[in-house]
Amino acid sequence: MLCSRHHLHKIPRLLSRNISDSELYEKLSKTPKPQDESPKKKKTSINTLGPCLDLIKQYDYEHYLCVCLAPLGTRRGLTALRAFNVELSKSAITPYSSASDKEVNKLKLMWWRGVVEDVYQNKPTHQSPVALELAAAIRTHSLNKGFLLKLIEARLNPVTYNSLHDVERNSENTHSTLNFLTMEVLGYKSVDTDHAASHLGRCEGHISLIRSIPLLASRGACLIPNTTLAKTGVSQSDIVRGKNRDKIRDVVHDIASSAYVHAEHCDKLIVGLPPRSMYGLLPLTPAKLFLKRLQKYDFDIFNDRTLVRPPSLSFVLMRDSLKVDMKTRVWRFQLTKDIIMKKSGRQ
Repeated sequence: MLCSRHHLHKIPRLLSRNISDSELYEKLSKTPKPQDESPKKKKTSINTLGPCLDLIKQYDYEHYLCVCLAPLGTRRGLTALRAFNVELSKSAITPYSSASDKEVNKLKLMWWRGVVEDVYQNKPTHQSPVALELAAAIRTHSLNKGFLLKLIEARLNPVTYNSLHDVERNSENTHSTLNFLTMEVLGYKSVDTDHAASHLGRCEGHISLIRSIPLLASRGACLIPNTTLAKTGVSQSDIVRGKNRDKIRDVVHDIASSAYVHAEHCDKLIVGLPPRSMYGLLPLTPAKLFLKRLQKYDFDIFNDRTLVRPPSLSFVLMRDSLKVDMKTRVWRFQLTKDIIMKKSGRQ
């Protein structure tokens, strides 16, 4: 039996081996399997990371920059958390929401609660980019289920502030809890890192309240604590109409002072933390820049220039991230050196 023409190129290679004639005949007599001429269908994959990044970039640009500057292995998990937070913020139930909006937003928040529950029960994840990325982050970094549900619960009840203590309490349930999850993605679950993250969250909560004043005033609403308004002699109607600008500056100054105190506490706590955990505290940089800009324009929140994002924000954040990276490298080098010295000492 003559060998097939498909095997002619194999003859020199087969003859070079020390094999018997029967084995050679068997190999050459095999006919090749017919190849399927139809092109193979490529598996289609959903791009889930891109929509999440776009969502953060549109609604939370400062944290978008912080995510981009985080360590490479943690960026995807941080993106999922921030996108999840944006979705919850968009669906938050507020005192000025209409009855229909409250019902719709409640259904959305309950849906997100179901998404989180399904992930921890190993059920199929909903085919939503944010839900898929969140599920991947939970499985990869073993995120605390209680923290995720706490973020949802904080948006289910309308927020009203009687004092700045209520602002701190709400900030702890939202911004600080999100910072705790950020630390978990970075690989840190300790009291010290959570303490610093808590102060950062409270600072961010006060700043969010200040930034919301002009927007809420345009909608005829006001969330400034009643004790702060009474202290400065300002009414909610003055805030909504933009009257008594000098007294409104005093109101903003009180809230900004409380934010500054928490920023200072966070700065002091950073000194004793592992260098790599400082990536989770990068949002402190834009918070400080905003407070400085607010002071520059005499705490006039209705001045359009106060809310303008500083052009140097990305450069300052990059500088701070490079400092963190350098400290992390030095810390790892020193740790490796100590381990080698201990081993050599034992020998």
